[in-house]
Amino acid sequence: MSDSGDAVARVGSSELDKQKPREAVVTAQPAPRSMAEIEADMEATRQRLASTLDELKVAASPKNIASRQVIKVKAFYTDEYGAVRVDRVAGTVGVVVAIIVVRRTWRRITD
Repeated sequence: MSDSGDAVARVGSSELDKQKPREAVVTAQPAPRSMAEIEADMEATRQRLASTLDELKVAASPKNIASRQVIKVKAFYTDEYGAVRVDRVAGTVGVVVAIIVVRRTWRRITD
């Protein structure tokens, strides 16, 4: 039994000996920056942030959100040529009628 344990230890150690030594990773230190460079970077960051906030304000306005939703609904019910997609309109009408019938039936049953 001790022979098999020694064999495993020998194989493991010989494999470790065959591996190449790892090289140390050296990271370069950034060059020191002047106060003017730091202030210029901060101003550029402020400008990008202000621009991003303006874009978000425009995108999140209720008028623009409603406009995008109207465009999506129109695109769903019309094809690429502008013609009405009858299958989708009929499906929507069918669902609405089914909901109305179920609600009225439910009210008659429960009242």
